[in-house]
Amino acid sequence: MICEQNHEGDGVLKELSVLQELTKEKYSSLKTMFDDKYCPTFVYSILDQTIPGAVYADDQTFPKSFFIGTESGIYFIAGDQGNRYFHDFIAGYYEEQVKSSKRFTLFSSSDTWDSVMKPILKDDLNQMRRAAFSYQPKSFKKTLQLPKGLVLKRIDEDIISHSTAFNSAYYEEYWDSVSQFASKGFGFAVLHGNHVVSECTSIFLGHNRAEVDIYTLEEYRGLGLAYCVANRFIAFCIENGIVPSWDCDICNNSSIALAAKLGFKTVTEYTIYYSG
Repeated sequence: MICEQNHEGDGVLKELSVLQELTKEKYSSLKTMFDDKYCPTFVYSILDQTIPGAVYADDQTFPKSFFIGTESGIYFIAGDQGNRYFHDFIAGYYEEQVKSSKRFTLFSSSDTWDSVMKPILKDDLNQMRRAAFSYQPKSFKKTLQLPKGLVLKRIDEDIISHSTAFNSAYYEEYWDSVSQFASKGFGFAVLHGNHVVSECTSIFLGHNRAEVDIYTLEEYRGLGLAYCVANRFIAFCIENGIVPSWDCDICNNSSIALAAKLGFKTVTEYTIYYSG
């Protein structure tokens, strides 16, 4: 949960009582207030109540500024950039996260918000530019043949128990639990015996969008496994009327190349601020 703190020293947050946590009944009506091109999938996961999180705004009835976050420490800020209460809130909230050694990753919705955030957060946080991609359905290609001895399966709890990258801790962090992912999410894995060697999973799912997270063990790279497993992920999305979503660091050349090969095109860039 983003902010229901009542510790000593939380004066900054207490003073900002003007900021209100919106009730979950209001979540569905907020989806149309964000531009899909700039809104990360995890925001829709929260609004769909697929994963736990909270939405803070400056007004219950006519909100203009938003601070939305997952329980795992990923946040999004959007709306009116001129609200100084929000500026103070973010600075104060970040300080509290640092004190408690918790994750703080903030997604900015615009260059204007970037200009607001930089003086507020100063040099305390790292910055990263990321690219958001849009899938082009006409460019979809059929699945390639896997190398002999490898099989592709849908991710289930047994595969999760054998995974090194997308294990139970991963799904507990991003989905709250393995069972929640098994119920609402999906993904595919390439196996060599019981060894999980390549995976493509929905790190977030909301508003009919599934965000890709993908990993291949180093010793199995260069075999086209990431392409095969991602291709199957995309096929599943198409079969079920879901839009695949792909984001990555603008310096991640291998991810950008794979995205292009799969049929994704860059639509925008944005900034994230993160601790650590």
